[in-house]
Amino acid sequence: MKIVVVGGGTAGWLAALMISKIKPENTVTVIESSKIGIIGAGEGSTGSLTNIIHNEMWDFGCNEQDFIKECDATIKLGIKHIGWGPDKNKHYYGPIDGTPTSNDVVDLVFQHALGCRDQDLLHIATELGYKIHHNKNSFVEPAGNHAYHFDAHKVGQYFKKICESVTHIDSEVEQVMLESDTGFVESVKLSNGNTVEGDMFIDASGFNQVLMKAVGGKWKSYKDNLPVNSALPFLLPYEDDEVIQPVTNAWAQNNGWCWQIPTKNRRGCGYVFSDEFVTADQAHAELEQTIGRKVDPIRLLKFESGRQETLWIKNVLSIGLCAAFAEPLEATSIHTTIMQLKDFVFSCLSTNRDITCNEGTVNKYNNDKAHMYDTTRDFLVAHYTCGRNDTEFWKYIDSGATTTEFVKSIHEVCKHRVPNMTLFPRPEGGAGWPLWSYVLAGTGKLTSEVAERELNFNNDIDFSDSAYRYHVEVFDQRIQNLPDNTQYIKGMK
Repeated sequence: MKIVVVGGGTAGWLAALMISKIKPENTVTVIESSKIGIIGAGEGSTGSLTNIIHNEMWDFGCNEQDFIKECDATIKLGIKHIGWGPDKNKHYYGPIDGTPTSNDVVDLVFQHALGCRDQDLLHIATELGYKIHHNKNSFVEPAGNHAYHFDAHKVGQYFKKICESVTHIDSEVEQVMLESDTGFVESVKLSNGNTVEGDMFIDASGFNQVLMKAVGGKWKSYKDNLPVNSALPFLLPYEDDEVIQPVTNAWAQNNGWCWQIPTKNRRGCGYVFSDEFVTADQAHAELEQTIGRKVDPIRLLKFESGRQETLWIKNVLSIGLCAAFAEPLEATSIHTTIMQLKDFVFSCLSTNRDITCNEGTVNKYNNDKAHMYDTTRDFLVAHYTCGRNDTEFWKYIDSGATTTEFVKSIHEVCKHRVPNMTLFPRPEGGAGWPLWSYVLAGTGKLTSEVAERELNFNNDIDFSDSAYRYHVEVFDQRIQNLPDNTQYIKGMK
């Protein structure tokens, strides 16, 4: 088949890379205009990108050290959430793709950890100098899975460089031509005067939604659950001899939250807020007060969290920001894009349009991915329901106006017992119990008292304690005499 990707950036070039490497019998053309910039605000990933960089089953042509050097990347072990609760000085960590101790006794270990969270393994990783282990080609950090911080503008270019068999056209789409009998996209007319025909089209055009609008795509808003709708991104240089932390910092603020992402040469920062509660100028002033210095925002970004009602219509598949955007708190955008592409390429894509776009395949894909995005929304909502109510924004959140039925049900369970993984039917790409557990504990919904009561009832305290201590000891042994994140990244040529 002829597959046409409209839009480049990280999403578009990831699509081109995965299709060309896994299903090379299809041809891929990427239409990307150098006149159209990318958003570039998302500079963190989850472990799904790590799996692309050094996949053991499929050789995508990536090399971790090359990726780190070319994208100014650093290692990410998790997210440090600061001020997400009544005590604005408190913090909790969220790891990458599950707990560092993920194994058969994860529930028991975590239940014990609830009573001594200061000894959480991710906490230890950060507080002991951000130690990492590395070998010739990749990192194997002792705290569990890892992800990356990076310069978002350079990531798409990296994937573009290794897409050897992909055709690139530098132009803009001016018109989308539909088949009169089927409503399928037949071709796109470009600003350079050319027409590009295709069998399957992938819309990676971001918020422009060039192809999806042509086939009747509609946006399903999450604004009632995720009210933040604006962002002021900016850059901060490092101080002399400053440690490059392997965690994203997410500070809850009066009207939203601030991110701080450490790349190799600077920190990417920003304030995500709701313009229903504060103007951009007021947010800018609050930001400077928080940072303690003058800040020059790159731009004002406006967005509405949500997803396409139908992610795949006719022969058009939406990905990236065109498919969904559920705000950047957990760096889910690249993650869900990869999950979308993984399912499409491995399970749906063939060399025949009618087979690829058959009604059964398309309907199942749409149902599965809609569930993935909706459960991602629920996961983000759970971060906000943290008991903070010191401003009008947080009073609105605390009133319960933004919560979802699933979040309410989990919070009710937490009053009585520790939820287990069976309560979190994890869609492919969605957040499961290990990730939820850190948020529930960090926001105070899951308490050590409840955990200890359940452990006592099940006579599991001794077992949980010994298992947890074992993992702490192993972790401590592994980080001895290893270089830290800063030493390794700065030493890379």
